[in-house]
Amino acid sequence: MRVFALRATGVTDATGRSTSVKGVRPRALFWGWYVALGGAASNFLVIGVATFGFGVFVTPMREELGWSVAAISAGVSLRSFEQGLLAPVTGLLVDRLGPRRMALFGLLTLVTGLLLFSQARSLPMFYSASLVIALGQSLASFPPFSARLMAWFVRKRGRAMGVLNTGNGAGYLAAPLLALLLGVLGWRSTLLIAAVVILAIGLPLTALLRDLPEDRGLLPDGERLVEGAAPARRAAQSGMTARDALRTPAFYLLVLANASTGSIGAWIVLQVPHFENVGFSLETAALLSGLYGVVQLGLRVSIGWLGDVFGRRRMYIFSFVLQGIGMVCFAQLTADRLWLLPLYYLTFTVGQAGWVVLGQTMVADYFGVARFATLRGFASTLQTPVGVALPVLAGVTFDRTGSYATIFTIYGVLAATGAIWVLLIRRPLWATLEQQRVERQPALAAGPDRSS
Repeated sequence: MRVFALRATGVTDATGRSTSVKGVRPRALFWGWYVALGGAASNFLVIGVATFGFGVFVTPMREELGWSVAAISAGVSLRSFEQGLLAPVTGLLVDRLGPRRMALFGLLTLVTGLLLFSQARSLPMFYSASLVIALGQSLASFPPFSARLMAWFVRKRGRAMGVLNTGNGAGYLAAPLLALLLGVLGWRSTLLIAAVVILAIGLPLTALLRDLPEDRGLLPDGERLVEGAAPARRAAQSGMTARDALRTPAFYLLVLANASTGSIGAWIVLQVPHFENVGFSLETAALLSGLYGVVQLGLRVSIGWLGDVFGRRRMYIFSFVLQGIGMVCFAQLTADRLWLLPLYYLTFTVGQAGWVVLGQTMVADYFGVARFATLRGFASTLQTPVGVALPVLAGVTFDRTGSYATIFTIYGVLAATGAIWVLLIRRPLWATLEQQRVERQPALAAGPDRSS
């Protein structure tokens, strides 16, 4: 019996000879790209409102309710804490119950949290709403779509994640849109409208999460199944167990690298308040945030492509250095130092694009896709203390000093250290290990399939 196994460059037969797949590609757009585009749209709605757009609510909440920046930032830290605490559970649920079911549940939960947020008049109620939003956001969009994409792409994984992450980048555009609505309707009505829009558009997009490549007669990256490809399916969707991955130094080095950028949460929430504090109006601050998102749109696809071509690990390392430089520029930027604005955009936008896009692929690249969501969940949990502490620390610093400059300068130096942790990883990529295994055991690759 002749069978085929998937390799990083295409399909090989049982003898290990490369078998060209040219000519068997589907003429229509590969369905995996629909999954990526749908995920981008979902990310724009979910992350744009729940994360990137949150900064526009800080000032009106302070003015109406009299809360300090530290108290409001604590709500964000609570969200980070809950997301980190529950991440292994939510990741396990995505892997076991399926991305579509979890995305549906997450959207409904997120909408409920936004409705509670719109009615918050006390800190306990605000914090309760933040916890509900955190649970919904952790399941609503990015985790299920990214987990499904790992099965749809191997060689083009960076490009696919780049497309998916354009939605995250576009999420920055939510800030000026929300600011416009807020100025006309107030912050409570703006949240109600956002909840309705997320529900109306987000729910239909979850249908894209239903199928795997073999359900449509395809292999990852757009190849067609040929002559009985059960081994190819297993190779494309294989990976280490969570227990084995948690025993490898590489996993914890990735965690440390990502933890070095824990200040991103503080930057996201306090970006607009910082711009306001250094001399920009709310409208201008929101516009600057939105323009950042416009720049991110093209960058994330480009960075994903560059990662696929020149090496995702190499580009990932470089992203930490650029983020560090960009964060320092952001910290020192004022209305009188506009010359720092293009330098900030040039460095931080490229660095963050690389970190967001390629950081998601690293788990699958090193450990395979079988337990991708679960491992991402464990990594998130281990990074949680940093993500919880840094937004609150930034808020406390501002309440005491009236400035964000010093604390974000420190955060910039911290972010650059992430490159060191990735450089210390010596583990081969999963595709390399799988290829070596097939080459060492040709008889096993050519043997009968006894998995059913």
